[in-house]
Amino acid sequence: MHARHTTSAAIAALILSSGLGAAEPERIAIGTIDEPGFEYVHGCWEGPDGNLTGVRVLMPIDDAVLEHQMHKDAQLRGVADNRLDIVFVGDGYTAGEQGQFHDDAAVAISQLFLYEPFTSYEPYFRVHEIEVVSNESGVDNDPSQGISRDTALDMSFWCGGTERLLCVNVSKAYAFASLAPDVDQVIALANSTKYGGAGYPSSDLGTSSGGNGSSPQIAIHELGHSLGNLADEYTYGGPTTWPGGQPGSSNASVDAASQMAAAEKKWHHWLGYTGDSRFDGPVGTYEGCNYSVFGIYRPSNNSMMRNLNRKFNAVGAERLIQSFYAEVSPIDDHTPNVHPVAPDATLSVTPMQPLDHTLDVSWTLDGTPISGADGQTTLDLSTLGISSAAVVEATVVDNTDMVLKQSIRDNLLTQRVAWTVVTASCPADLTGDGSLNVDDVDAFVTLFIAGDLAVDFDVSGSLNVDDVDSFVAAFLAGCGGGVGL
Repeated sequence: MHARHTTSAAIAALILSSGLGAAEPERIAIGTIDEPGFEYVHGCWEGPDGNLTGVRVLMPIDDAVLEHQMHKDAQLRGVADNRLDIVFVGDGYTAGEQGQFHDDAAVAISQLFLYEPFTSYEPYFRVHEIEVVSNESGVDNDPSQGISRDTALDMSFWCGGTERLLCVNVSKAYAFASLAPDVDQVIALANSTKYGGAGYPSSDLGTSSGGNGSSPQIAIHELGHSLGNLADEYTYGGPTTWPGGQPGSSNASVDAASQMAAAEKKWHHWLGYTGDSRFDGPVGTYEGCNYSVFGIYRPSNNSMMRNLNRKFNAVGAERLIQSFYAEVSPIDDHTPNVHPVAPDATLSVTPMQPLDHTLDVSWTLDGTPISGADGQTTLDLSTLGISSAAVVEATVVDNTDMVLKQSIRDNLLTQRVAWTVVTASCPADLTGDGSLNVDDVDAFVTLFIAGDLAVDFDVSGSLNVDDVDSFVAAFLAGCGGGVGL
C-alpha cells in the first residue's frame, strides 16, 4: 500500500540551500478570527491529569502552501489518481536513520486506519514516505530549550514559547513532499521521543514525534485538524467562557441542543443519535469545547478531538468523509464519454470501493430509469433497442450511514456520467435519423455552445474551430441517405 520515494543528496542540498526560513509565530487570544495570509496552528498534548490540553498560535501561511492551495483549486477532483495522498516526511533522521523513519511512519499508518471513518475508507488513500536526510540527529530544543541541530526541515519544540508545540518549516516540508506523485496531506515526523505535535489546517499539514509512544495518536488527532478542519473539543488553554460568535468548525457550536434543532444548524441532523461501536456517542450538545468551559458545545462527551485513544464522534466522521470526497470522486473509472457511442456498445462504471459497503449505481435512458439496471456496473446497450439519438447516464452514490446531511451527499458523494448514443452510420448525423439535414447543424451548434464534448470532432479534449471544420467535412461527406438541406 505504501509507495516510497527517496531523495538524492543533490536534491536535498538544493532545497536546503534555498534559504527558506520558518517565521516566528505570534501567540494570540482564543477566538480571534484568522487574518489574511495567516493560519491558526494547533498544538495538543496530554496534561498531567491525562486529558488533552494545548494552544493555538497564529502563523503566516507559507508561499509554498499558497502555491499548493492554488494547484488544488485548479485541479479537477479525482484527476489523475483519484486517491487522497498522505505524504510522510521526516526531520532529524540522518542517512543511517532512514530505516527508523520508515518504522516510525509505519506505526502511525497502522494506527490511523484503526479509527472510523479512516477504517472503512482506507482504499481511498495512498501513503508515501519521502526520505529526507538531515546532517544531525534529532530536532531543535529537544530535550530542552537552547539545543540547536542542523536538520533538513527545521523542526523545533518550544515553538512560540510552548514546549510541546512542534513546528516545522512548511516550505521545506512541502519541497520534499512534492517529490511524491501527488500531495493532499503532509505529516512531518520528528526524530524524537519527546511528546508533541501541531496541526496546520490551512496548510494541510500535521507534525508529530516519530519515536514517542503517543505519536501515532497525536498524528491522528492532528489530521482531524488539518484534513477535517475540526476544532479541539477540550476546555483548556482559552478563556473560561467562550468570548466569540459561532465557530466555523463543524464540531463546535454556541447553540445548545434546543436552539440548534430549532435553527437547523450545525449537527442538528445528528441530535439524538445514540451512537454505535464505531463512534464516540451519543450525540448531543456537551458544554465545553474549543478551549473554553462555558458558552460553547461539542457533539459528544469524549471524542478523539478531546482526548487521545478515543474514537471520532459521528459529527467529526461525517466532516472527515466530506473532506475525503473533496479529493476523491465516487466514480473511479468509466467507459470514455468524450465521443458518441454506438447503440450496441457496452458501457461500464467502476465505483470507488470502501471496505464496509458498496456504492449504489443506477442508469437512465433519456432521463427514464432503466429497469433492472440498478446495481449493475456494466450496461449492454444492445438490450435497450435504441433506434435514435439518445443519452444514457449512470449515477453513482455513496449512501454510507456515516453521512446524514443531504447537501454533502448531493454535492460530493454523488457523481454522474453520461454518454451520447448515435445510431447513424456517419458521425455528422447527430440526430441519428440516417440522413444529414439542418437538424444536425442545429444539434451541432447547440452542443458546441453548451461545451458538450460529444461534438469534439478533432478529439482534442476541448471545443474549438477545428471541431467546426471537422463537422463540416463530415457533413459534406454525406451519409447513405444523402445531404438534405
